[in-house]
Amino acid sequence: MADPVIVAPPPTVQQGEAITPLPPTQENLDFSKNVQDIFDRVAPDKYVPKTPPKSAEQPLTQPKQQPSEIPPPPVTPPAQEPQTTPKTEPKEPQEHKLPSFIEEVLKVQPGQAQPKTEEEWPEELPEFKTTEEAKARYKNWRAKYGELKENLKIAQNRPALDEQTRSRIEFLEGQNKQMDALLKRDYLEGHAEFQNNIIRPMSAAWYEAARTLKEVGGDPQALAKAVTLQGKAQFEALDEILSDVPESAKTEINNALASYRRYDEARLTALRNAPQAAEALRRKDMERQYQIINMQKEGMSNLFEEAVRKLRDEARVEVLLKSSDPEAKWWNDQADSLVSQSRALYLDNTDMGRMAMACVLAPMADTYRKLWLTERAKNQKMDTTMKERFGSEPTLSESGGNAQGPSSYQEDMKKPFSEIFLRELHKQAGR
Repeated sequence: MADPVIVAPPPTVQQGEAITPLPPTQENLDFSKNVQDIFDRVAPDKYVPKTPPKSAEQPLTQPKQQPSEIPPPPVTPPAQEPQTTPKTEPKEPQEHKLPSFIEEVLKVQPGQAQPKTEEEWPEELPEFKTTEEAKARYKNWRAKYGELKENLKIAQNRPALDEQTRSRIEFLEGQNKQMDALLKRDYLEGHAEFQNNIIRPMSAAWYEAARTLKEVGGDPQALAKAVTLQGKAQFEALDEILSDVPESAKTEINNALASYRRYDEARLTALRNAPQAAEALRRKDMERQYQIINMQKEGMSNLFEEAVRKLRDEARVEVLLKSSDPEAKWWNDQADSLVSQSRALYLDNTDMGRMAMACVLAPMADTYRKLWLTERAKNQKMDTTMKERFGSEPTLSESGGNAQGPSSYQEDMKKPFSEIFLRELHKQAGR
């Protein structure tokens, strides 16, 4: 790829300064040409008028491509009700905002004298020189107040919408209805069920009739023109086209044309009632999606129950196991709570932050379990060692084998202190 052309930065224009044109040097000419090339690359055909597309209605999806001699199936446009053209509102004159530097020029300079305007509603009551001036000012205020009250009464009695606003709303509502009808028709024609049940069978029936007529030496183009006619004229044209066709081929062509007319009539009926047909298809799609979601949720629920069973019965994860001891009810409730929280996180959670946190914590559970099992094994080994070392050694006491049991101490607590003191004193003297 060629290196980008580095151009000089555009000049900065301050307010109040005149814009000096670039001198016609080679560098400036290259800069202008570069800007024009960039514009041509970004929007090459922006202002080139394009020819409007043909209004002939064509099926959205065609079946397998047929030979060029066989014309496409003629499509009868649906009859449309005469529509009243909405009144176009006169465009209001658009106000153009002046540039900022022009507004600065038009502002009144500090040195110029500004006209003094008398404040109509001053904050404080002014001081009047004479009684006549006060009466005139008061009379003027009363007149202004009466005018405001009258204007307020007129505004309250005026309807919420004037005629211009009402006509504009009606125009927009009509335009919205037309756009809504077009959108629903496009949705209907592009729907897979409409294509599979009407458009494709109709096209297949037409190509079958045109192919059979071509094989016996007929003209498919004439057949296409005849099918576009209505009523008796169509059948007279078909009789003239099929006059030299063998009877067996004529029967096949008539059967194919009858099937084509049936599907074409179904297509016209659906397009005439496009809003109702599109709504019915949308409702079917929603029901189908709801069924799919329920099936997926049921499958996910079965996967979750199977995972819990494997962890509890096969892996023997301790926190999921339950005890039959009546005093271990808190442990069983804890296991049920863990399963319930896990089920809600798996099936009902919509917070991806919580799901990310759960995915991070999931591998840690096995690591913490291994640490706990290791610590538990060490504690059991230490308990066994302590029992082996200190469980078989004799215990020493100050009584020399005449250690008193719990019952003797309880009896001594009932005796007087002097008796217990003398007895213990004699024992120590005897030793």
